[in-house]
Amino acid sequence: MFPDPVMNFLHLLANLDAYQACLEYREEESPASGRHSHRGRHSRTVVRFSPEKPQTPTSTPGLRPTSVVSVQEGRLSGGSTELRPKSGKSLTFRLAPGRHTPAHSVSEAEFKIIRRDIQTPVSVTRVENYRDGYASGRSTQLSSIREGARSPTPNAAKDMEHAFIDVTPDMPGLSVWRIQGTTVRCCDVDEYGFFHEGNVYIVLNVVSPNDRTLHYWIGSQATEAEAALGEKKAHHLDLIVANAHLFSREVQNHESTVFRRVFPDGIVYIEGKHKQSVPRAAQYEKRLYLVTGRKYARAACVFPSRVHMQSSNIVILDGFPRIYVWIGKDSGYVIKNKAIRLARKMQLRQRNGTCHVVVIDETETSLSERFKLKFDDCAFPELPTNGLLDQGEGEHTEEHDSAEQRLVMHRVSGDRVLYDMPEAHKRPFKQRYLVTRDSFLLDQGPREAMYMWVGADAMEDEVNNAISRAKSLREHHGYPAESPVCRVREGHEPTEMKQCFCDWRDHLSKGMPLTKIYSAGNVGRALFSRTDRRTVATVKGCWSEDTLGEIRKNTQVWVLSEGELSEWDHVGVFTNARCFLVFHTTLEGAHFQYVLYYWLGTQASRADKDRIVQLALEKNDQLENAAVLIRVLDGREPQHFMTALADWMLVYDGELETESDRKLFCVRDAGDRATRIQQMPLCWDSFNSSASFLLLTEDNPFLWYGRQSGSTEREATKDLLGILCSAKMYSYEVVPEGKETVAFLKHVGGTKAYETEYKTQVLERRPPCLLYCHPNERDFELIDNFQQEDLSEEGVFILDTFDQLFMWCGERVEGKRRKRLLELSEAYIRCDPACRDHSAVSVWAVSQRCEPLAFIKHFRTWNALGYSGRHSYEILRKRVRQENAKIDIDQNLVDTTFLSQPKYPYRVLLQKELPPDIDDTNKHNHLSERQFRDNLKVSRLEFYRFPVWKQRQVLRSARLLYVPPVIQHAEPT
Repeated sequence: MFPDPVMNFLHLLANLDAYQACLEYREEESPASGRHSHRGRHSRTVVRFSPEKPQTPTSTPGLRPTSVVSVQEGRLSGGSTELRPKSGKSLTFRLAPGRHTPAHSVSEAEFKIIRRDIQTPVSVTRVENYRDGYASGRSTQLSSIREGARSPTPNAAKDMEHAFIDVTPDMPGLSVWRIQGTTVRCCDVDEYGFFHEGNVYIVLNVVSPNDRTLHYWIGSQATEAEAALGEKKAHHLDLIVANAHLFSREVQNHESTVFRRVFPDGIVYIEGKHKQSVPRAAQYEKRLYLVTGRKYARAACVFPSRVHMQSSNIVILDGFPRIYVWIGKDSGYVIKNKAIRLARKMQLRQRNGTCHVVVIDETETSLSERFKLKFDDCAFPELPTNGLLDQGEGEHTEEHDSAEQRLVMHRVSGDRVLYDMPEAHKRPFKQRYLVTRDSFLLDQGPREAMYMWVGADAMEDEVNNAISRAKSLREHHGYPAESPVCRVREGHEPTEMKQCFCDWRDHLSKGMPLTKIYSAGNVGRALFSRTDRRTVATVKGCWSEDTLGEIRKNTQVWVLSEGELSEWDHVGVFTNARCFLVFHTTLEGAHFQYVLYYWLGTQASRADKDRIVQLALEKNDQLENAAVLIRVLDGREPQHFMTALADWMLVYDGELETESDRKLFCVRDAGDRATRIQQMPLCWDSFNSSASFLLLTEDNPFLWYGRQSGSTEREATKDLLGILCSAKMYSYEVVPEGKETVAFLKHVGGTKAYETEYKTQVLERRPPCLLYCHPNERDFELIDNFQQEDLSEEGVFILDTFDQLFMWCGERVEGKRRKRLLELSEAYIRCDPACRDHSAVSVWAVSQRCEPLAFIKHFRTWNALGYSGRHSYEILRKRVRQENAKIDIDQNLVDTTFLSQPKYPYRVLLQKELPPDIDDTNKHNHLSERQFRDNLKVSRLEFYRFPVWKQRQVLRSARLLYVPPVIQHAEPT
């Protein structure tokens, strides 16, 4: 079977201690050799020997050879298989239980083909990473975890939780499990988004095969044993789904954004456990829910009291036959709409749509006072807060402020905090710091989520132990146990993590330039790709450039002089020692667009810069906030600002009246048909090879042309000479770079080194993100998957594209807060994890209903009435009233079918084998009225007044709740 040297070598190894290791022998085969050859792209047969019991008498004692496997009639034939790839993952699987069952090792692509063609369930036992034909990193031994099978093998079923048997990693959908004692139970669809405070939940959300998120949620009243069991089961499920792309640990009232986005319609906290004693489960009075949050609402159960009815709060009273929503007058319109939708969710899922939703606004004085009479505060002297203070709205201490500034990246290689988790980098972070073979932990302080980033080529041990290692570091720093911990796989980073890096670029655009450069002849034939996020631009164009209306109507300029504005007749002429205000009117679409530019000179005082901002805001107030305020810095003028100045501007150094015999002017191309002229100090440091210069002297003027300057700049230099000194416009001397004459050097001095090109910090544009500015002006809440309805009339928002900030202000924002918009942008940049320079960011102030196209284009849809304001709030209330008119709350809630059902004693209903005429899905219908009250501790009428979750709790506590039997999968033959 094998050459003699090989057999001698194998017999020798059989007597050595190395015999315990797995040996591999590879022999290249050719079709002419007469031996077996594998059909396909592999041209070699790989023979593997493992230290197991021999299968045939002809094999070497203690070593089992493998042979080629083939797929025939939906089953695998032959012995074991060894077809490892040169690069990529190799999976080892078995088809039947038993230690000596042949094992098959194939590449990941071939495994998918085999899994598709065969009907027998498979069990993946080992995963290895290969690179250039050799194993790279550490392999992973799995404990009979199946891969892609409808039912597990008997070995897998022995270790696998029954609730996870039907989990399919590639099937999109949401699944929720609850820890009940020592078992895991699958929750019904109606229970999604409702969490008992005394339980632990596991949530799996499969958006697509390339987007799987896994979370385990711990209630505030859950025991440590339940929390530990929930973590263990969640890691077990993580292995079943082949490692979720995002895996997090969540605690009640402190959930991360990645968890709350799974339930976009909101989360409701239910008191107690899913199962209690029967007398306690039967106790149910009025339940008041306090609604917090913004993008994703949360409703927590509190004791009914008038204390919670403050003007800034929203509460929901789950009563019968009505669910009341009381809305404070100072609450935002976004949370108002979210609270109404949350009440409708409770109506449909917990009341089966048989009750009314009544919305009461605090401004409706009579209804509000009558609603408060439903509560008796004397019955409850102490009111627990239950941890309901919304994140970001609490009081800040100096300790918290100092901790919030902590942003450190650790390289994680083990479980020991001091030795295996050293500080690798400090901010600003760069994306290249994340090495694909390692794991890194991003520590943002005690109040933010802790992210454990795992590279695509990291060892499996680092993937499985990421959560536990992050918890160890959190305990080492003394962070609260409630702070979220999240494991992130490479390529699936959330937006919150990307914002911590100064140069983050998505995987699709990584390594590609942000602009495509075309010539004037072929730009019209440019083709776009759906996966390419770049933009066509000219050579001088910028990817992040925004434009306003191209039709220029009027431009007025004012200069700040002694704290007041005065008319400036020299449009396009500036001095860097002063500040200017430019009012530009343009036509954008079918309406006029007003733009107020405030230009800040480099040599202007700080007092003048603050004063020009105040005057710009006052001018905008006179226009009823209809203008867009744009900050323009000296030397960073955008293209649309140059368009407002007729594509030409001249900036003097110092005051305009300064007289000098010699002056040096730099002429540069500033974009599309625009020219910028700057007076420079007369020295060699001012020269640059990328521009043209005009030197005015008492004698003849000099025109110095840099090697990289264009014809546009050189012609503009001649035109500038005719403007500044028309008498000498025909008597000048041209001085090319490198051929300076003696007369020219006499005015400038000896030749010295200078720059060959202008280096200006330009930030790359990123996908936009929307942030809500809290009234304390220190906290900024990220709004995930933003849309127009997230903008509310009474709020201030920041639309951040990394190179540009839009400060959006609602029409109901008070004047004092509106005047601090620019200060708010500085505060936001100061706390930016990416350490951006405020001078490198373009700042726009935008008012509601006057948004330019540069702002609107970042939203999926835009409507003039799409804001979260009074209009949308009244429409939602009207829709609720219309739905209430279709619901008859006077109908009989009691299921009268129990009258025709045979009656049995309570002890009979607890038996495993029930009489054939008993409906096991509604066992309580077989109880008489007396036994119903004695055993469930509540009357039948009161029972049907309970919400669905409370009815299930009572039946579960009385052991009458229907539990679907666990499906026992047959063993494969």
